Amino acid sequence: MIASKNPPQDKISELIQQSEQKAAKWLKDLDTGDLWYWPAADWTSHHDMAKTLHIENYEKGIAA
Repeated sequence: MIASKNPPQDKISELIQQSEQKAAKWLKDLDTGDLWYWPAADWTSHHDMAKTLHIENYEKGIAA
């Protein structure tokens, strides 16, 4: 799963539409301030994505 870094609102809407759950998960890297979004999927947890992106200090959420 590829995450989108600091996407504009139209890209976030696109990611939401790609998800069966009609949602996108996000992480905010608290060290850099970067926001990462990807389509919500049952198998892609915030923890797994943070690990993939090498982010240790983050906030997380879901956009719908």
